[in-house]
Formats: sequence, structure tokens, C-alpha cells
Amino acid sequence: METLSTPPSSIDPDRYDGPDSGSAAQPILAVIVTTVVLYFAKNILIPLAVASLLAVTFSPIASRLERFVGRLAASAVVVVTSIVVIAGLTYFLASQLTSVAVQITDYTDNIAAKITALRGSTPDWLQRIEDGVKNVEQRLQKPVRRPRRSTRSTVVEAPSAEPGFTRVISPTLPILSGLIRSLFIIVLFFFLLYGRKDLRDRLVRLAARVRITLSAQGLASATDAVGHYLLLFSLTNIGYGLAIGVAMWLLGLPHPALWGVFAAVLRFIPYIGVAVAALLPTFVAFAVFSGWSRSLEVLGCFIIVDQAVSYFVEPFLIGHGIGLSPLALLVSAMFWFWLWGLPGLLLATSLTACLKVAGDYIPALGFLTVLLGADGALEDFDDYYRSLLELDVSGARNIATRYCDKHGLEPTFDNVLIPAVCLAGDERLEGHISQENQRLINDTTVALVKELGDRLSKPRTASRLRILGVCVPGEVHRFGLQLLLELLRRGGVAANFLDESKSLSEIREFVKLYVPDLVFLSCTMSDCAPAAAELVRDLRLDSPDLRIICGGRGALAEGPELLKAGASQICESRSDVRRVVRRYALWRGAARTGGFKRQHLRGHGPKEVVSQKAVANSSGAPPRQS
Repeated sequence: METLSTPPSSIDPDRYDGPDSGSAAQPILAVIVTTVVLYFAKNILIPLAVASLLAVTFSPIASRLERFVGRLAASAVVVVTSIVVIAGLTYFLASQLTSVAVQITDYTDNIAAKITALRGSTPDWLQRIEDGVKNVEQRLQKPVRRPRRSTRSTVVEAPSAEPGFTRVISPTLPILSGLIRSLFIIVLFFFLLYGRKDLRDRLVRLAARVRITLSAQGLASATDAVGHYLLLFSLTNIGYGLAIGVAMWLLGLPHPALWGVFAAVLRFIPYIGVAVAALLPTFVAFAVFSGWSRSLEVLGCFIIVDQAVSYFVEPFLIGHGIGLSPLALLVSAMFWFWLWGLPGLLLATSLTACLKVAGDYIPALGFLTVLLGADGALEDFDDYYRSLLELDVSGARNIATRYCDKHGLEPTFDNVLIPAVCLAGDERLEGHISQENQRLINDTTVALVKELGDRLSKPRTASRLRILGVCVPGEVHRFGLQLLLELLRRGGVAANFLDESKSLSEIREFVKLYVPDLVFLSCTMSDCAPAAAELVRDLRLDSPDLRIICGGRGALAEGPELLKAGASQICESRSDVRRVVRRYALWRGAARTGGFKRQHLRGHGPKEVVSQKAVANSSGAPPRQS
């Protein structure tokens, strides 16, 4: 039986000051500060980002090699291979682009002839517009005054010669800067790849110090997800480049390998990368070939192959990926280009993927999932909670119903209803919502539990178990017991419920009339444990063979007392209760098959023992919320 967050007694339920304006401004201030730091520290952060993305991308390969040659050798092989490949591609692109630029000069006559033909085919109305624009520009130009000749003789001083060392070293400074930056990237790449496990543990310890929920398993899963996605995305772009290279070779375009490499590299830029990669080969075809058909064929090849890769290859190879929104990816590309220029544009997709996965696995960064997640995602408890805060009860019901139709009843309880009620308790504790808001959320959720259970309940059978759920008088947490009873009804059990408003005598009378097979007693508060023990003794006096199952934090804390009073078992979680029900149902079916009568069944069920966790909790250890 679950326990849920509620406002403690120290919070005045009638007082509500509204959300703190300072806390609302903190995320905006954090975004501004982060943007300023990213801009002014780009000379340091760009090499770090490149090295980190390379380490994450090639970590799956390094992990596989590590099994055979060890971590050091595997990291060295991956780094050296990457350096050779990147350096070779850079040299190849530079030399081939230079060769293309020189070759284009041999086709100036063809280019001039096509431009002249274009001017000759200009429509009359467009020509008149061009002439009008030129006429306006000429009228707006002011006459240039000629400077008067000065009769005075001017003395021209010869510029002082620059020092020889400065004149020699100035052209080489950008090259030296690029080499030093590349060296930093290589060293960082190696150490990040070699010490990735130690770095993961350090990040987990650091997150614990600043009170950020982050586990080593979650960080490893996030790293694996990003690395797997980036590796497959890189392989997809390489395949796209190979297809473009073969197509350009078949079309007879000069330097087909150059256009394939060019297309593979620029496809890392979202949306506009393919268009930019197609411009230069289209212009080369315009210059080299006579007519216009070959230029259109080159442009069409880029578009058709890109669409085929996007809609057929990527869904098969990558699948759903990490669920990036197309609009968020485009805005992110604009942001990183504005922040870091061309390097930021090339890294935009990879950086956005890392941020999205960080939002998936780190609760404190969950807003990144909302901002960068794919459109059309199924609503979760955030949307359900927000709808109730906006007093949109019907919208919240639709969200829960759609989630239940797709995922089932129990996932709806675990992923939508329970987190929303817990979040409402936390927000009420911090004074962010009023008591009326929390009451609306709790009442709507309780009603939804019954409504969703009725939609999916199985047809009644004559031989199903009769179960009674009872809240101890004075208990305030009844939501978990109601969820449990609805799940048991879904399994074909006849379950009834008595809330905390019933007195001990009323509960005893109802048990006598209802004659249940099992009684589930919910006690989540230690203050209610004496009343729970008294109720167990009374029920045992009325029905010595009645099986009484107790659960909740209070029951776990006072387990020995309840067992002494006559409880059959102390259950720690919902799964323990369902296991008891299954065992009792199996035993009863076997007993009926053997010819026993119903009156001999009660009290002779399978012997259940208290779980070791429940005993540990009842002996003084803090109970665990399930």
C-alpha cells in the first residue's frame, strides 16, 4: 500500500502566498548567465565540446576493443584512427576545392554564354522593373565634389619599417593557434575516452554534493544512448556521402569523391546542410555542361537521396532515435550558430541530442525534454497536473484516459496519477499551490481511479475472491489502498472499500455481513498503529480464521505489535499484496478441486511469512516508501 505526499501539520492550510517571484526568475537568470559564459568562454568550451562529443561517439567502439586489447590500447587506437581520418579528409577537401576553383576558370565562356542567354530571355515587365530601379538609383546619387588642389607642398613621410620578426610571425599566428587548439582537442579526446568510467563516477559524486538526482547507472545509460545515436547518425551520413559520390560519378561530374565527402560533412548541419552541399556541385555542373538538364539532375540527386535516407534508412537504422523535435533542432542550430559560429552550427545536432538525453535521465533538467522533445509525444503527469491547475478537469481526464488506453491501468497509476498527487503534495509543502488546488487534484484523481478501473474491469464470476480494504480510523492516506483495490478488481477480484470515517464498531459489523476472504488493513501513520492493533484483535475475536493483511509505513514500523495482535502478514509493497492474493487463489482452487467445502477454507490457507525487509523495518530501520 503506497504512501503519498501531503502537507505536513506545520503548514497552515488556509495560508497561500502564491508562487515566489524570485524562484520564477531563477531559470531565466540561469539561462542568461549560461549564455554569457558560453559566448565569452567559447575558445575553451569549443575544444572541450568537440573532444567530449568525439569521446561519446566513439565510446561504443572503444568498449568493444577494450575486451581484446585493454583500455589504454583501445583508446589509443580509436584516437589515432580518428586523427588520421579527420586529417586526411581535411587535406582532401582543401586540395580538391582548390583544384575545382582552378578548373572553373577554364569554363568562363560557357558561364558567360548562359548568363547572356538568361538576360536575353528576361520578360519585358521584369526588364522595365530593373530599368526603373536603376533610374531611381541614378537620381538618388549625389554629385561628387572634386577636392580643391592645394598649393602647399606636402611632405610625405616614409612609413617606418616593421620589425622583421613581427612581419614574419604575423601570418603564422592563425596557423599556430589552430595547431594548438587541435592539440588540445586530441589530448582531451584521449583522456576523456580513457578515463570515461572514472569521470562518470566523479560526476555522480559531484551531483550528490549539489543535491542533484543522478545515478551511475542513469549516467551510463544516458552516455550509451547519446553515443549509440551519434555513431549511427554518423554512419548514416557516411552512407549518404557514398551515395552522392556514386551518383555524381554516374552523371559525369568532375571530382565525384569531393562532392560525396562534402555532402557527408555538411549533412551534420540540420535542414540547411544538404542545400548548402548541393549548391557548389550544381554550380560546377552549370559551368561545365552545356544546357540546363545536368544541373537540375545534380540538384535532384541531392534532394532525392536525402529524402530516401531520411524516410527509409534512418527509421530502419536509428529508429525513433532520442526523440528530437524538428522545430527545436532548427532553433538550436540557429542558437549555436549565433553563439559559436560555424563550429557551433556543425555541432548543433550533437549538442542538442546530449541536452535532450540529459533531460531524460536527470530530473533537475527535465525541462530540456519538454523543450527539445519530439512533437506529438504522449502526455504524462506534467500535462495532467498542469491541466488540473488550470481547472481543466475534463482535459486532465482525457489525458489519463488516453494514457490508460495505450499503456494500461497500472502504468497509468504509476506514471500519471501517483506522480501528480505526489507533486501536488510537494508543491503545497513549498507554498506554490493553495489548499483548494491540492484538494481538486486529489479528488479528481481518486474519482479517476474508480472510473478507469470500471472501464477495464473483468466480468464478474461466481467463484472470485472477496476482499475488503479498510483504512484505520484517523488514517489520512487512502489513495494507495484504492489503487491497489482497483488493480485487484482488474484481475477479477470482488473488492470493497471502507474509508477512515468508519468507526471500529462499524468496521466489525461490515466484516460480519460482507464475509471477506481477505482483509487488507492500511496503516501509513505510526499514530494510527494502536487503533490498527485494536482493530486486528477485534476482528480476530469475531472471526478467528480470518486472514488479515496489513500494509503501509505505520504497519511496517509497528510490525511486531500487529503480528502479536493477530495479523496474518505485514506486506511492504503492492507486489507483496498481489502475491498473497495469487497464492490464496491458487490454494483455494486446489482445495475446491479436492472436494473441500467453503466453510473449511477460511483460516487454513497457505502459510505466509513476514518478508525480511518488513521485519527489518519493523525492528527500527526506516521504512521504505513503495
